[in-house]
This record gives sequence, structure tokens and C-alpha cells, in this order.
Amino acid sequence: MIIGDIKPLDIAKRVLSPNTISSVQREPFHLRSWKILERWAFNSPEKLKQLERGGKIILLGHLLEQQNLEHGILLEATEMLNTGVSEHEILTLHEVQTELI
Repeated sequence: MIIGDIKPLDIAKRVLSPNTISSVQREPFHLRSWKILERWAFNSPEKLKQLERGGKIILLGHLLEQQNLEHGILLEATEMLNTGVSEHEILTLHEVQTELI
């Protein structure tokens, strides 16, 4: 569980290199990517480190793909979000794999 005031990328900064963090702070990445990285860093820090060791370009490509998928689904589900359905619930309903595998 995360307690306290966490800023975007606080958890990811503990797992990934400063160079990688700098890359995701620029376009085409945005808040959705940061949330994904935080989730991956919190739930699977070793897998995330391993993905980064495989090459920053591979990690960034995987992140961009996940960002586009989640962002598109959540944009279409604005009405559901407005009625209190969580992002996680919406992604689960659409069978989106949210964790690193």
C-alpha cells in the first residue's frame, strides 16, 4: 500500500536510471505513462529493472504501447469514470494486462 503524498515517478525513480526517467518526462509520454511506470515499479520492481537492462528503447516502446492502449480505453470510458468506476476496474473489464509479465 502507498501511504502519503506521492509525486509522479517517485517510485519509478527508485527503480529506474535517471536517464530512463528523463526520457519518460518528454513527449510522447504523459501522465498515463507515469502512472503505468509507478504501478510497474511498485508491483514488479525486479521485472522493471530487467526490462530496462534489456535496453531502454525496448522499455520505452513497451511503455508507449501500454500508454496508448490504456489511454484509448479510458478516454472511451469517461462516462464510467464519472460515475465512480475506477480506472483499474475499466481496464479489467477490457481484459487489459496491467502488470509486467
